[in-house]
Amino acid sequence: MKPKSPLLRLLYALRDLRSRRLFRALREHCRGEVLDVGGWDFFVSATRKGVSFERWTTLEHDRERLLESDDARVLVSYGDGCAMEFADASFDTVLCVQVLEHVFEPLRMVNEIRRVLRPGGRAVFLIPCTSTMHLGPHYYGNFSRYWIREAFQRAGLEIVELEELGGVWSTFASRAFFFFLQAARYDGMSDPAIRRGALFWLLLPFQALFALLLVPLALVLSLGDLGEEPNNHLVIARRPA
Repeated sequence: MKPKSPLLRLLYALRDLRSRRLFRALREHCRGEVLDVGGWDFFVSATRKGVSFERWTTLEHDRERLLESDDARVLVSYGDGCAMEFADASFDTVLCVQVLEHVFEPLRMVNEIRRVLRPGGRAVFLIPCTSTMHLGPHYYGNFSRYWIREAFQRAGLEIVELEELGGVWSTFASRAFFFFLQAARYDGMSDPAIRRGALFWLLLPFQALFALLLVPLALVLSLGDLGEEPNNHLVIARRPA
């Protein structure tokens, strides 16, 4: 497996810290045969956080992200999450953690997750609502709670829980933090086709200073955040029996 860069390790650690509710949901709903769609090495974090299971299968479309583990309960499969080769009703639990924004046809993935889920089984999603560009060029957008409700209804999944994680102020903090990565054209956070104007360079010191001040201020204000535009939606869905 290709190791994560130090910056990616930091970003994923921050995600896990901000998504503590996700791990509480996994400890509550994860059981039996688990499929993690596009999870990379998420199994490591889940195990560390006390998530229980009988067998864990990670499905990845990028061969450089195939998990290496000495745990005999962990399997790795290479394939397309929108056209899985698993049989119908193969898993008790399916995870899809911040993956849909990297899928060009996300509804196909939701339908596939429903197909491989056993009747009565649970699917746990973490779905971005206000994420910035990341892991480009495989980044296609965000999702509102209204898209989630409509997509899951069409797929035949019953929403058990839909919870907002973060909000307007935490989004400000996140965007101010990512400003530095985008301004520096960090790989996957920018695109060579996006051009910088003269005013960008003239105002860059002021932009950087404002972003530095905004991050801690917005994080404090996020303690009483609005949920209309959360960073992510945590969704627990069930395939009806």
